[in-house]
Amino acid sequence: MKPLELQKTIQKRNLSPLYFFYGEEIFLIDKMVDEIKGIVLDPKLADFNLSVFYGKESAPQDIINSAKTFPLMSDHRLIVIKEADRLKESSLKEFSSYFADPLISTCMIICAEKMALNATLLKVFRKKGEVVRFYHPFDREIPAWIRRIANGFSKKISQEAVTQLSVELEKDLQKIYNELQKIAAYVGEREVIEGNDVKEVVADVKGSTVFNLMDCVGNRDVEGALDALKRLMESGEQPLKILRMITLRIRQLARGKEMLKEGISQAEVGSSLGIRNFFLKGFLTQVHAFSLAQAEVCTNHLFYSDWKIKSSRVNKRLILEKLIIELCGC
Repeated sequence: MKPLELQKTIQKRNLSPLYFFYGEEIFLIDKMVDEIKGIVLDPKLADFNLSVFYGKESAPQDIINSAKTFPLMSDHRLIVIKEADRLKESSLKEFSSYFADPLISTCMIICAEKMALNATLLKVFRKKGEVVRFYHPFDREIPAWIRRIANGFSKKISQEAVTQLSVELEKDLQKIYNELQKIAAYVGEREVIEGNDVKEVVADVKGSTVFNLMDCVGNRDVEGALDALKRLMESGEQPLKILRMITLRIRQLARGKEMLKEGISQAEVGSSLGIRNFFLKGFLTQVHAFSLAQAEVCTNHLFYSDWKIKSSRVNKRLILEKLIIELCGC
């Protein structure tokens, strides 16, 4: 079962007595546990009907005994086992009989980063329970997640703000959630989060330098771009992430050039590429100074730099400095 399928199922209150959640996206696992908790437990009785265990610290028999306890003045009891991959395989075998015949009034959620159940236990588990893997979203899925999280704070979010958060925070949903929480508080009663709000709230030294770098590359400002690169590298930013930022700006410029040639209005260009009206004039200046022939040359430089960073022992900062000089000289 996939996470979105699970979400639809639990919203209909079709709960399983057993769930095994695993994968690298801990943020989504925690959110799903919270969602089930909100459905299963009466807040007034949560202290009596919720037990949380940790794999390294808990004895299997204690967990099983708790799972076999009937709920108090409620239809369900919830058992959450965190860091289950830290349980020894010999300990996990003790759960086999419970997995085969779980108490229907108990909902047990087992959470782990890695698949902790061996093939035999997994076969037994699947007969009564659901196994769900939570993976990091693909790049194409991130904008939808950003909008969904913003909606959870009762906010809409502009395309420019989505783009900026995607570039700055990549696929880290926990960071995206944390920053959107701060941004939502910052905008107050205003309904829509704009790109400038992201810059104001997320823009620590590293964040502001991210956008400075992109603008300097677009304006062919070698000195400014190299200075922004220096500050990003000193703050610990990863070279491949910096390369992705630069690539995004070159793609925006190339696509903007194509759209203007097709007769698409400047306003539509800005809207399509996530460029807010306030910044559109400066962006269009960069587009007008950019040619599709230059885009092809730039793409070759970007491709070569990506290969060098991933496969050579050359200092990665030197590779990026050379790239910036080449792009600004195109």
